[in-house]
Amino acid sequence: MDLVLVLVAAVLAVLAIGVVSLVAVIRTRSKRRRLQTESQVAAQLTELEQRAGSALVRADERIRLADDELGFAIADFGEAAATEFRAALHRARQRLSEAFQLNQLLSDHVPDTVEQRQEWNERIVSLCHSAESSLTEQTAAFAARRAAAHQAPSEIQRVRDDIERVRQSLPPSRSALDSLAERYSESALEPIAANPAQAEGLLEFAERSTQVAESRLAASRDADAAAALHAAAESTRRAEALIDAIDSFEVEAIKAEAALTAMVAESHAELAAARQLPESTRRGRIDSAIADLEQTLHALPAPGARPDPVGSLSAVRRANTALDDAVAEHTEQADRKERMRAQLVTAIDDAERQIAAARGLVLDYQIPVGPDARTRLAEAERELVGITDERDPEVAIVRARRAAGLGAEAAAIARADLAYAQGQAQGYAPYGPPRTYGSTGSQVITGVLGGLAIGGLLDGLGDLGDFGDFFG
Repeated sequence: MDLVLVLVAAVLAVLAIGVVSLVAVIRTRSKRRRLQTESQVAAQLTELEQRAGSALVRADERIRLADDELGFAIADFGEAAATEFRAALHRARQRLSEAFQLNQLLSDHVPDTVEQRQEWNERIVSLCHSAESSLTEQTAAFAARRAAAHQAPSEIQRVRDDIERVRQSLPPSRSALDSLAERYSESALEPIAANPAQAEGLLEFAERSTQVAESRLAASRDADAAAALHAAAESTRRAEALIDAIDSFEVEAIKAEAALTAMVAESHAELAAARQLPESTRRGRIDSAIADLEQTLHALPAPGARPDPVGSLSAVRRANTALDDAVAEHTEQADRKERMRAQLVTAIDDAERQIAAARGLVLDYQIPVGPDARTRLAEAERELVGITDERDPEVAIVRARRAAGLGAEAAAIARADLAYAQGQAQGYAPYGPPRTYGSTGSQVITGVLGGLAIGGLLDGLGDLGDFGDFFG
């Protein structure tokens, strides 16, 4: 009997060991499969996010080009002929706006689930493709009509005259930049410092495009000639915009200086009011905000030094906002609203300047500016819509400051995108993490022009070996 019990116990022990081993093996395999699945999902999601970002950039550029195309169509063929085109462009903008909103949700500080990220990125891709496809038929129809209209050699000569006219403005623009460098800091001039060189590169591209247009016209390849000529005209327009930005810089800088003066005075008033609060109330966050604002004001350029009005305005605005937020809970609501009304005009002016700076970067450089900068810009512009109709001044100023912050972010991200493009010796590159920069100016031009041609102006043009010679 004892032997039987021993045998049963031994069998049960063996079975128990077997069960434990089996469970361990199953768990190990299950964990391995789960990790493999999670890795695959992460890789697929990364690829989807890259496609969504590229789709946003391409759709935004296509819509901007289509907006120009609509203007050309109206000028060439009349308002009535462009009715359907205008409706298609409106629908495309609505879809792109929704895509930007989804991308903003993906970029904000609120964590998103894997399912949400996948769903929203797929929706972005779908919306962007839909936005582009709604314009394809219209742009193709007007491209065909314009091809016939642009066959005449007089059109090629007109573009060449424009190229020469803009080229004549390059020396004055360089002189103007030198003059500005005597009055403003390097950081202030950074957005326009490379404009003359980049404008010159665009004009070289435009001149080569007219040669291609002429050769294609002689070969009876009318559609190719029209596309090349349009690329020349668009490149010339962008070169002129870069030069105009130098002329308008000082006006914007003066406006920023005026706004900075008002915000400095406002900041001193807020500092005085904050210091009147009881010490026990100030201790901690308020005292820290007071110190930060005082340090920011102290760091402003001394009289006679070369200033950076836009950068200084952004710095004071951030510190001013931080102090205002810190004392908000200790301020009577009525007093706060009255103060907000006084600050609202300055806040809106600041937001409009930040948005204008970001918009200028997107319009001047286009393709190298990626989806995140464009998303911030779209969100900033949306914040300002109807802000003057807002009845609560506190809500209005929060919106204005958010718009200013988003505009500043958009400009900063756009400049980072352009710096990334400078590191690419071969034209348009996928968006990615920050790199080590340090390429030559000629590579910058190649990157901008390569993206310009490949990204939209010459879509569907076919084999243009001559352009390869230019970019090579």
